[in-house]
Amino acid sequence: MFRRILVALDASPHSRAALRTAVGLAADLEAELEGLFVKDENLLRAAELPFAEEVRAHSVTPRSLDDRRVRRQLRYQAERAEAVLQEATEQAEVSYNFRVGEGHVTRELLRAAEEADLLALGKTSTRSSRRRLGSTCQSLLSESPTPVLVLRRAVRQRRPILTYYDGSDTARSALRTAASLATRGTAHPLKVLLPAETEAEAERLRDDVHEQYGDLVPQLQARPLTEIELRRLGTLARQEGRGLLVMPADSPPLDSTPLQRFLYEIDRPLLMVR
Repeated sequence: MFRRILVALDASPHSRAALRTAVGLAADLEAELEGLFVKDENLLRAAELPFAEEVRAHSVTPRSLDDRRVRRQLRYQAERAEAVLQEATEQAEVSYNFRVGEGHVTRELLRAAEEADLLALGKTSTRSSRRRLGSTCQSLLSESPTPVLVLRRAVRQRRPILTYYDGSDTARSALRTAASLATRGTAHPLKVLLPAETEAEAERLRDDVHEQYGDLVPQLQARPLTEIELRRLGTLARQEGRGLLVMPADSPPLDSTPLQRFLYEIDRPLLMVR
């Protein structure tokens, strides 16, 4: 399971939701928690350009982008991120480390993720609608060597955990992760969706699930997907509630649907396992 959890911190509400969930996981799993704030080198370089300007939401008048002011703002955001991290961990009695990096945000997070067991981050770094998926988040979901948890709302206690199991090696890893999370700390019901074309295949997958975890997960439910449900898995996941969805990264639903659309359809936290 996850012994070291890395959470990407910025000033967005989605980032705070990721932090709250990461803290809860660290408490349940007795894991180490590390917060990382990255000063974006692209923003710093832009601020050095003599013609760079910024337009704020509450003002139509452009303002010169000053390098010193940008660095001051980033320093303040980093200090604020650490303060929020400290407050969240104190309430949950979780120890943490915090560090500030500087560079390309995606590259820095990918590098840090190599030394972690789980990377948690917000869906976007802005106050956007649930339809939008940030470019950093999209890159990390596609490229991160470790499981990635992405969300815009914190996971509430006792929400059912949902996962997808087709018998593949990656699906077994996803199922093992979902079962472990369902039995740690505050127990969660676990629902396993089975993409089976025949009754015999459905029965084989169901027996596999119950043989592995029937005695470990008190509230375990495994059910086959109809052909329509399989084609509309995102919609089905949203109807099942707002708990965590654990998906194998190479599953057919993720191969056939763009990540941005899939996250919009499920409207619930997604943990992608490789």
